[in-house]
Amino acid sequence: MAQEIDGKIYQIADLEEIRRQQLDVLRKDAGNADAIVELVCADALLCEEYIMDFGPSWKNAALCREIAKYIPAIIEDEEKRVMAGNVCHRARMALYDHPRLSLRLMELEREAIEGIDDDRAEDLEMGIDPLNAEIMRYALNIMAADQKRFDDIEEDGHLRKDPIEWTAEYEEAIAEADEKAHALLADEPRGMGFCFSYWPTLQHILLQDYGIRWRSPAEMNPGVIFD
Repeated sequence: MAQEIDGKIYQIADLEEIRRQQLDVLRKDAGNADAIVELVCADALLCEEYIMDFGPSWKNAALCREIAKYIPAIIEDEEKRVMAGNVCHRARMALYDHPRLSLRLMELEREAIEGIDDDRAEDLEMGIDPLNAEIMRYALNIMAADQKRFDDIEEDGHLRKDPIEWTAEYEEAIAEADEKAHALLADEPRGMGFCFSYWPTLQHILLQDYGIRWRSPAEMNPGVIFD
């Protein structure tokens, strides 16, 4: 199975090895632009792969932090700006429950694509105007969460989410808690109905291990039927 990014085809099975190889290069030559391009492209594609079929999506936060660490070094390269913006966009679209990290990726995406000429703008995953609007929404929601003004958080979409998901405490805990939940449910079949095992397990871990009271999508949306 293969995926494309920046006009290049990558085999999904090779992505983790590509990532390891490029990190080895960067340990010896931290500014190697070609290695950075290969690394961040592999990271973004792995993020997309890990959210498929109840995959190890908890790994995506670390991959996105890696993108945020390395991609500033290539943003100033005119030939790499569209690729850099699209990498940030695709990675953050596969990143859940990390609003501050998502905001950082959006800011990098904006830095990469600002001033892109019209001929290349059509290759962007997201235009500058909707991106700026999303940056503003995230910034205001994060500020509201930090100040415990949960009623001021603006929802996105039809389903309501527990506003605790915008807090720093939740963001710092969720990747580890998610991994623990999936480990406890390792023998549980993935597919329809899995959420009814997953949500209570995650809820218990968040409360027991991190002192976070979290309401599941089912609790937040009592009139919605989930499967």
